[in-house]
Amino acid sequence: MSMYSRNIFLEKRFRKALSRLHRGLPDMKEETPEFAGRYFPGNAAVLPCAEKDAVWSLGYSQASTVPEDIASGQYCIAGNIRPPANYAKGVLNETRVRAIALDDGSGRGINLFAVIDCIGLSNYYIRKIRGMLSEYIAENHINTVNISSTHSHSAVDTMGIWGPLPVLRNNRRVIKKGKGKILSSIDEEYMEFLCKTTAQCLKNACGDMKPGRLFEAKIGHNTKVGINDENRTSMSIEDKGIERFVWDRRAPFDCSAQLLRLRFVPDDKTCRETVIINMAAHPYIDAMKISGKGNGDMISGDYVSHMGEYFESAGYNFLFFNGAVAGVYPARLYSDVLSLDGQANAVGNEIGRVARAMTMTKEQIYADRLTNPDEYEKSLGIFNESRKCFYSSWLSEKGDFTVSEKEVSPLLNIVIREASLRVDNPIYIAVGKLSVGKFNFKHDGNGNYTGTTEVGYLQIGETLKIAMIPGELEPSIASGTLVMHAANSFSGTDFSHKPLCETAGGDNLYVFGLTNDAIGYIIPDNDFCMLFLGTKRAAKLFGNHYLEIFSYGKTTASTVVKAFEDAVNKSVPD
Repeated sequence: MSMYSRNIFLEKRFRKALSRLHRGLPDMKEETPEFAGRYFPGNAAVLPCAEKDAVWSLGYSQASTVPEDIASGQYCIAGNIRPPANYAKGVLNETRVRAIALDDGSGRGINLFAVIDCIGLSNYYIRKIRGMLSEYIAENHINTVNISSTHSHSAVDTMGIWGPLPVLRNNRRVIKKGKGKILSSIDEEYMEFLCKTTAQCLKNACGDMKPGRLFEAKIGHNTKVGINDENRTSMSIEDKGIERFVWDRRAPFDCSAQLLRLRFVPDDKTCRETVIINMAAHPYIDAMKISGKGNGDMISGDYVSHMGEYFESAGYNFLFFNGAVAGVYPARLYSDVLSLDGQANAVGNEIGRVARAMTMTKEQIYADRLTNPDEYEKSLGIFNESRKCFYSSWLSEKGDFTVSEKEVSPLLNIVIREASLRVDNPIYIAVGKLSVGKFNFKHDGNGNYTGTTEVGYLQIGETLKIAMIPGELEPSIASGTLVMHAANSFSGTDFSHKPLCETAGGDNLYVFGLTNDAIGYIIPDNDFCMLFLGTKRAAKLFGNHYLEIFSYGKTTASTVVKAFEDAVNKSVPD
């Protein structure tokens, strides 16, 4: 038996053993959100170029998502399983929902985007928010409503996965005996508050719209393959991007080094500019528990909140989209001397400075208090001649190079497609049957389970292309590197589809992850493995496959990729 045949044989046996988790439980019932149920607006006709005399309009709004009774209530924190539950003890920094309304002046309608500082939001709640807005959408010519999550691991649990364990025991007992009350693993009152707050924030953004111009600046590529010590000195910062700030914990190791900055400048100079940042890294630092550094029991938006504070202090509105974030994490800067939140603060502040400084000259950088590295190092008080901050090192590599900022023509094409995902992860089937969260799985009566999600293709201007992905995407699915190929996979076979960047035209594609759903990890079919035994020996034999615990199943990636292909094909003008 070959190594690959052995892998597949053992994986099937382990998957069969896991099925005991849901054996004997009756099938789940599909739930439809109140407020108009499905309500799926959007997908106006696509255009090949900007309309003559068209101009951008953008509106911005933000609101707190911290409940008023955070000090007295019991709110579970997402991201880490700590039986019986990890209840919030307070607030480190405020979690928020931030929203923009964006119109390209073509008359095809306004597109709304909200990003919530949370672990994720299932499609059930996305549709509930759209339902709350149904009359407003019809009256104000809204084309699409899109809601993303930053994936903060220290926000209130919005998925129900990290709720109190007694709920699981209660529901299993009730289901088995046929009497008693099914308990929700998710705080329904908080979710009602969150949905209403998000809906109102989107309305406020729509009411704030102003004409202006949009600019784009970017560094890095959607892979770190090719960046090594041998060729580092010959590469510009435009190629290296933020690769020193991010790392991948799942072999074969790769991740996006991209940093995308969009900047909207209103014609009215008395109004604030809006900055939109896209990069890929888990906001997980504040959720950790390390003696003397932090307990992971405080509400926080992690490095994203600190990045927002930085841009707001510089006079900007701020919006953040996380990217292909699968096993990708930020470097924990200065972990030997800083608390966990101090590390999150350093990550947010330094990448924020990178995002501003990349288009500035040396003179401009040092003349600006909020990009001057010396001022920053003084403010932390942990540096000396022998120790410099990551940002200073990045500036040294940048040298005299200045990234160009290009104006983006007023063109916004967006196509969203529904996809039916097969759910064959026994853990998720058990989760659905025990009424954990709002995953809304369906059963066909023949032992097959599916879940409906959304995949989108977004084009801004004539060259910027973005994949709107409903979960945590393995970066190689976007770039086509490493694990997409047989030699690096669990099964010894190639992935069956083209990478997303090739589908989109071979450009350096960007990813807005956890958008319009949160389906967990999206692992290439050829490397999907349910052998997560948690031992060093197992990892050595089969690779690191902990991600599969939180994934719908083996064909999730190919289904998402096919839906993206369909969205791209539909985006070609007639």
